[in-house]
Amino acid sequence: MKLEVALAELKGVRVALAFAPPAWVAPGVGDVLLERLRPHFPTLPVMLVSVDRHGVRAHAAFQAQALVDGADLAHLPRTLIDLDVPPAPADVPPPF
Repeated sequence: MKLEVALAELKGVRVALAFAPPAWVAPGVGDVLLERLRPHFPTLPVMLVSVDRHGVRAHAAFQAQALVDGADLAHLPRTLIDLDVPPAPADVPPPF
């Protein structure tokens, strides 16, 4: 499974955004997808977003919608990742 992702700073918080189909930006299926994304962004909070002409929908384990309200996510530079390929090991060990 491939998804477009981007890193952004929203209201002072650096997050990883995964641009998912609208049906997946919800509890249940979205929570499963978030778990698959976490190894790719071990040091950042991860949220699912869906952008359409009516606005932005968001889902995460935190108040994601409050962070994306008013943000222009449509023009963020995105990268395509394959969730079926394990992430590369980190170059630097975590700070803890």
